[in-house]
Amino acid sequence: MKKCTFLLLLTVMLLGSCKTPQDIAYLQDVKVNEPIHTQGDGYIRFQPGDKLSIYVHSRDQQLMELFNISGRNGSINNNANGNVNYAPYTIDTAGEIDFPVLGTLKLQGLTRDEVAKYIKDQLIINNLCKDPIVTVAFYNMNFSVLGNAGAGVKQINKDRITLLEALAMASDLQINGLRKNVLVMRQEGDMQVPYRVDLTSAESIYNSPVYYIRQNDVIYVEPNDMTKRSSTVMGSSAYTPSFWFGMFSTVMSAALLIYNILK
Repeated sequence: MKKCTFLLLLTVMLLGSCKTPQDIAYLQDVKVNEPIHTQGDGYIRFQPGDKLSIYVHSRDQQLMELFNISGRNGSINNNANGNVNYAPYTIDTAGEIDFPVLGTLKLQGLTRDEVAKYIKDQLIINNLCKDPIVTVAFYNMNFSVLGNAGAGVKQINKDRITLLEALAMASDLQINGLRKNVLVMRQEGDMQVPYRVDLTSAESIYNSPVYYIRQNDVIYVEPNDMTKRSSTVMGSSAYTPSFWFGMFSTVMSAALLIYNILK
């Protein structure tokens, strides 16, 4: 009876040590065919300090030259995405830019489409252009990724980017990245506000204020406990094949000794 009990306990211990980790897969609680609501529309909105390029197209070539500011030496600039951009406007601390002829324009809080429509309407209202086509592009706006997720500065190249897309742009989390406690630092006014997101939980991701990434966000993925322990002097040899082989040999030797005693 004692031998059977001992063997049963040993089997349970071995099976428990081989169980599949539960902190690797994303969105573990997502429900199929059930819509998930997100916070806000997620569109990038211009803030003080942002740069944008504005291009006005018209059949009147002279008007085009008047409204479109070229880069240095009259040349057109190309941004990192390969898109053609004219010399950028920088939104000042009041959320405004100084546009040719139209003067001061308040752009803070507007999306790219809203800025394009606003400038087009102003050109028509002021009888400056009858047939304007206005194109607005982000200029060197980005977010940053640090830690165990392919760290780097990533450029914003579209109007909406989710947190999952941002991590995919950074080549996804490494296998030793902690998925349950991702940190997103966001500038809100004169404060840096920290947010925590559990990537294994759909509710945590989709209900988070940082589900949609904004310009200048910083995403930090910290290493899991195993990696943290292995970075210490005593822990550097832990969790290697030789470590586990030695541990297994010790456990089996102890098990055989106890088995012989009980026999």
